[in-house]
Amino acid sequence: MVLRNWAEVDYLPFLALRPAEMRALEELPNRTKDRLLPVIHLRPWVGSHRLENATDRIAEAYGDRPVVIAMGEREQANEKPVHAELQALREHAHGFRAWCSFFEHNVNYIPAMQFSANVAHEEAQITRLYDLNRGLMVIIQQAQFPAISLIAQRVGQRTRRGRRVCIVIDFGNAGRDHLEVAARATGYISAIREHAPYAHVALSASSFPASFVGKVEQPIYERRLFDALPDRENLIYSDRGSAKVERQTGGGGLPAPRIDYPLACDWKFFRCEDGTVGFAGYQQQAQNLIDTEEEEIWNPSLRVWGTQMIERTAAGDTSAISSPQKATAARINIHLQRQTFYDDPDDAEDTDEDWSG
Repeated sequence: MVLRNWAEVDYLPFLALRPAEMRALEELPNRTKDRLLPVIHLRPWVGSHRLENATDRIAEAYGDRPVVIAMGEREQANEKPVHAELQALREHAHGFRAWCSFFEHNVNYIPAMQFSANVAHEEAQITRLYDLNRGLMVIIQQAQFPAISLIAQRVGQRTRRGRRVCIVIDFGNAGRDHLEVAARATGYISAIREHAPYAHVALSASSFPASFVGKVEQPIYERRLFDALPDRENLIYSDRGSAKVERQTGGGGLPAPRIDYPLACDWKFFRCEDGTVGFAGYQQQAQNLIDTEEEEIWNPSLRVWGTQMIERTAAGDTSAISSPQKATAARINIHLQRQTFYDDPDDAEDTDEDWSG
């Protein structure tokens, strides 16, 4: 029996195994956790030596609910045991035997297949993972777009033409050209359905900006891309949970304090431009958000952990938002809530839970 019926999933956020994203997921209301289906890319948990620390953190954040697990990007060279464990899971020998065994031992994980230059091992992996009868995800990134038809053919032949399968078209970065990209996506979807007509298809991307100087708002282009598709039957919305596609590294010190507030189709940014730093800056911007005169921005009826963190910050609670990581966790938490109930916005306000920190 499949762990989740793709037809009942409206939202597939891609989440990294990093503190802000896991905290944002952990603090969602239970009914929200039950409705969305996160796709978590496997990597070492912060400072840990064993892979079990990563799987333990997933369980802490999401319980024993079904969750899609995909292989994350390779880390920089490191001699910790966890990196050797991950490398073993990437090995394609014997049809990705170690990767398949990993799912056999984690019964609430829905597998995402890995690709290989060795077609025989890749196809053996598809068959073995599919036979677990939990559902299967296939994530196709931009470099693989020219081979979408061939990939769909291989998957369709080994999954009863795509039954219990979700194929994700991952565009990476989304931008102002979302209408043009939607036209391309329609062609990719047609190619998939030719060979795997029973598969569900998801579109994933992120347009969260890397620079905020002078920026007060931006459309959520990945949402606009999805909404521009002419036929959304058996399609699922996916994004990066309002995180960027590429993780930012390096830089010249802490960024200016900023509170981000996700709406259904837009982000609003409240950023210190006057040089205020530290908690005082976050408090200032939280107050600016709550007191904004622009209509339909701050919604006091949306009672989730992220909004309560903003309220506590505005009220002067220094244990609330006092760092970029906490601000990011609050933003992601609110974004996940809104996108989960995108088609039922009133339901997003139906929460009975309180959060303490």
